[in-house]
Amino acid sequence: MCYIIRMKKIAIVGFGFMGRMHYGNWKRISGAKVVAICDANLAQLHNVSGGNIAGADASTDFTGVAIYDDVGKMLAAGGFDAVDVTLPTPLHPEVAIAALKAGCHVFCEKPMALDVASCDRMLAATKRAGKVLLVGQCLRFWPEYVALKAMIDSGKYGKVVAADFSRSTPPPDGKGTHGWFLDEKKSGGCLLDMHIHDADMVRFLFGPPKGADAVTHRHASGLLDHAQIRYAYPDKVVTATVSWAVSKTLGFEASFRVMFEGATAVFDTKRAETFMVYPQKGKPFAPKVSARNGYEAELRYFLDMVRGRPVKPVLTARDARDAVALVKSLA
Repeated sequence: MCYIIRMKKIAIVGFGFMGRMHYGNWKRISGAKVVAICDANLAQLHNVSGGNIAGADASTDFTGVAIYDDVGKMLAAGGFDAVDVTLPTPLHPEVAIAALKAGCHVFCEKPMALDVASCDRMLAATKRAGKVLLVGQCLRFWPEYVALKAMIDSGKYGKVVAADFSRSTPPPDGKGTHGWFLDEKKSGGCLLDMHIHDADMVRFLFGPPKGADAVTHRHASGLLDHAQIRYAYPDKVVTATVSWAVSKTLGFEASFRVMFEGATAVFDTKRAETFMVYPQKGKPFAPKVSARNGYEAELRYFLDMVRGRPVKPVLTARDARDAVALVKSLA
């Protein structure tokens, strides 16, 4: 089957760390071009925000890109096919719904929203609009997690006996545009902002759990900053840890350890060899994985959906909604 490739024009709303991360990845994707950027604080276009992972675009030259400080004016002006929403979580539903009503496809950063009711409003809006809505649950596209999923589905090493996932980073500094993270009513604390990744991955790998519970810690400020989670499955032990309580000198860390009947798969961003498989028989080895990061891969997937291309089912907006529901059940 042949496809007529027409350049898809993208507008980014929110140009902090994740906005810049997406901007850089869109630049690497043929068939897509960022034509508009909107941020209420235009100073962000010239002040590169730091984040917990490298790769954000550091550009300050936006020649050929329309710049807005009001999303309503940007949507009214139009001239793009899709809107990429990288705003703070509380703003996701209204901006995504407004973009859908304006006839645009929408890619929205995770978590989808602060509560399930807001997620459902977004799902209803995309159905009414007949447009694509996708949420950035990027682990489903991250090379090591993609390899883990394939390993589980293949049955090569037998059944999974146990799995543990971990994600930690120093607490947000609360300065400038990062201040909203320290307000749990806006960020959901580390459970919703960070563990949403591993909660979604647990569902993706093993299906919905029979139940879940968490032991949590709160900072002196009242902010939920650490949790240990247990997911109930009849045939395996599945646990996870998420933390904003680690030292600044440690930095960001993500990992998993999955025990199969015939092997153990280990991923840890702090290890020299980040991804290894240790078979019960034979020598340990580092699996080959894609060099493409998960952010670029998820945007390419979204673009294929926008173009109407057949895609291997990996992620839907409903999946993102169900991940929010699972995390909210832990609080």
